[in-house]
Amino acid sequence: MLNNKKTAMGFICVGIVAIIAAIFVSVFFRKPYFSTDIPKELEEAVTSSIFKMNDVSMSDIIVDGQTMHYAEIRDSEIFFQSECLGEGHMTLGYTDRGKNVEVYVLCSTVGYGFRDGLFVDNSGSFCIPTLIKFDKSENGEYIFKEAQESLDGGAFASSVRNMFPASLAEKAIEAQGDDEITDALHNQCDACAAAYLQAIGRKAKIGSYNEEDYKLLSDFSVSDDVCNKLSKLRPEYGFLLGSFEKIEDGVRYVYSVKWDGDSNGKGTVTYAKTNYETGKVSKKYVYKVEGDKFTEVKAKAKKKK
Repeated sequence: MLNNKKTAMGFICVGIVAIIAAIFVSVFFRKPYFSTDIPKELEEAVTSSIFKMNDVSMSDIIVDGQTMHYAEIRDSEIFFQSECLGEGHMTLGYTDRGKNVEVYVLCSTVGYGFRDGLFVDNSGSFCIPTLIKFDKSENGEYIFKEAQESLDGGAFASSVRNMFPASLAEKAIEAQGDDEITDALHNQCDACAAAYLQAIGRKAKIGSYNEEDYKLLSDFSVSDDVCNKLSKLRPEYGFLLGSFEKIEDGVRYVYSVKWDGDSNGKGTVTYAKTNYETGKVSKKYVYKVEGDKFTEVKAKAKKKK
């Protein structure tokens, strides 16, 4: 009887060891699983990670019953004159290695800001093949780890092939010349911009500025020397005529550059910083331009009564 009990205990111990070994093998020696069918939770993690890659935090707003994403930008050196970041992406596939996951994405990011009353894309990157890596928690949560973008120029194709599986690499490379994919990603970015406008209670047309839409002092025959010197004097206003908005310490200001003169380079250029809400001008600089010379026009002091 005692021998039977010992035998039974032996079988139980062997069974437990076998189960532990199976778990160990499944966790640490699990065969990578590749798929192009992206789980919803992973897709949401990809969206959030793209904002994290650009050092901004994702915000949400419900628009027509749908959750839309956007991110606020403040004082970004990369997205100059922008206050909102939009993202658009196409997830091509992923590899699940158990405790970590690699996702293969085509990604666009665009910075938007107000210019001349429009909400325009000031800068961005478009349809970039990107490898995003996540750690996977015990409860299945995807935790952003790092991201790697394709290289530029002659190293582009080889870098994509190094990052992506062979079955996806060529598709990602060919996407660079595919207007349909590029436009689809840009439309996603525009949707983020629309969500941001909804969040701040503003209405404006969202779009892009074509090169012919921009006006410079040189378009009115102001010399390059004068243009360069004025830009160095007032760099915070940029080099374009017109206006743009900027939020500083929670206050929205309108920065404007106005030319009042003829087409032969003779006239005045006015730089002004105005509080958007109150209309109060906090800074104003006026320069008289004639030929290759310019002089600042000092405001006349008001006489006391």
